[in-house]
Amino acid sequence: MKMRKVRLCGPGVLEIEQADRPLCPEGGLVVKVQACAICGTDVESFLHGRRMAQLPPQLGHELSGIVSEVGAGAGFFEVGDRVVLNQSIPCGECPDCQRGRENLCDRTLRIGGGFADYLAIPAAAVRKGNLLPMPAGLSYRAATIAEALAAVVNGQDLLDVTLGDTVLVIGAGAVGCLHGQLARAQGASRVILADLNAQRLKMAGEVSGADLLIDSSSENLIARVKAETGGLGAEKVIVACSSGAVQEEALQMVAKRGRISYFGFTFKEWPWIRFDSNACHYREFFVTGAFAYSRRQFQLALDLIARGTIRAESLITHVFPLERLGEALQTMKQGIGLKILVEL
Repeated sequence: MKMRKVRLCGPGVLEIEQADRPLCPEGGLVVKVQACAICGTDVESFLHGRRMAQLPPQLGHELSGIVSEVGAGAGFFEVGDRVVLNQSIPCGECPDCQRGRENLCDRTLRIGGGFADYLAIPAAAVRKGNLLPMPAGLSYRAATIAEALAAVVNGQDLLDVTLGDTVLVIGAGAVGCLHGQLARAQGASRVILADLNAQRLKMAGEVSGADLLIDSSSENLIARVKAETGGLGAEKVIVACSSGAVQEEALQMVAKRGRISYFGFTFKEWPWIRFDSNACHYREFFVTGAFAYSRRQFQLALDLIARGTIRAESLITHVFPLERLGEALQTMKQGIGLKILVEL
């Protein structure tokens, strides 16, 4: 039997092709995809023809769906089960995995190809718990936000957001909004959200949990943050955008003994920034990166959404059919909305 499947033919060129439905792997499953959210790496692949180390890139991995076939030895899954995919399968054997840092595993396998009617899930993903049952009452749309939230959970675990913190989030996309909601849930006394895009900032203000919005296209972000914190700076600063310049500015807005998260990557062609090591020395602040998530953090993210602690569906501003995936990717690239989904 045939199904629809997106093929990336080259940078900026997609084709919806009629392909054979995948065979069910032994010990694995076939999932009928219901919804698949667009990730920043999907946009990167669409524009440049690459996604991390995968060639050719397989677009779509933030997905939810229904089990349509079950292979022999696939455990407790049954046809008709509602599921959500954690795409990252760590090896479980390397030093990072053994030390509980599976998000940093260099031998991680990743499942892609979610912009299709059906997707085969390999036995390794089923065996290692990468296909999770959806909690009752959770929508397919909301479930697609679990992966982005899992990465946010990892970032804030490293930051150790605590009661009474002032948290500054720079970047008002969907991830920035998730950071705002999670920081508020963890007891931050104040959440400040900043962005250059005034339209998106206004949209994000309603769903981010922020107490204060700063349009950094019209005012000096450093001066405003200093004024709002009595000159002390924010205890936690999250750079949720891909800007080396903003990463540099963050060093001037963090409080003594505060923490900065470089959550967004910079351009691979020029990843360098100017780092004031004397400021770090005298003010004793900490700077960390944040990459991906563990399986525990993915499960926690799914639970936070299911319980309503994180209002995932409020972040979804655009929903497209599969045939309009190119338009959906361009919409995300232009920063028009927050989270953008494809429904199948």
